Amino acid sequence: MSKKGKTCAYCARRGKASVQRRNFIIRTCNFCGGQFQIPAWRVKQGRGNFCSRECKDRFLTTLTGQNSIRWRGGTAGSRRGIGWWTAREWATVRACGKCEQCGKQANGHELTVHHIKPYRECRGDMEANSPKNLISLCRACHSKADNLGKVRTCKGQFQKRVRAQEAGPSAGFPRQQL
Repeated sequence: MSKKGKTCAYCARRGKASVQRRNFIIRTCNFCGGQFQIPAWRVKQGRGNFCSRECKDRFLTTLTGQNSIRWRGGTAGSRRGIGWWTAREWATVRACGKCEQCGKQANGHELTVHHIKPYRECRGDMEANSPKNLISLCRACHSKADNLGKVRTCKGQFQKRVRAQEAGPSAGFPRQQL
C-alpha cells in the first residue's frame, strides 16, 4: 500500500489508481428510479443497484409475502408445516381413537398427535410429518412425553405396533383403511 493507503504501490507506479478513480458509470436506482454515478470497480463487485442506503433499506422491506425469496406458494396453515393436518388426521385414524401409549379411549379432540423426533430437529416438513414420526397420545401421556422425556419409550412401543400392523391382521392388530 502507498502511504495514503488508497492504492497499492504497484498500481500507483503504473497510474492505474487514477484511471480507476476517474472511471464512473451512470446507473438507475432499482427502487426510486433516479440516476446516480458509481465507480466502475464497484459495479464489477456486484454493487451499485441503489442510489443510497435508504433506497436499499426501503426496497428490502418490500420483500414480504409473494415477493420474498423464501416464498413457498402460500401459507402452511399451521406452525407445523405443510401437510400437518393430513398427517394428524391419518395418525388419529391409525390409532382407532385410542392412546397409543396407555390404550385409553379418547373422545374428539382429547387425542393429540406427538412428534417422536421433535419438529425442530427434523430436516423439513416431510420428515417431521411422516407417519413413522407421529404417535397419537392422550393429553396425560402427551404431557409426560413432552415434559419427562418419555419420547424414547413411546418410540419403541410405537415402532413395534407399526411393524405389527404392516405384518397384517394375523399379528393381532386390524389394519385401518384410509
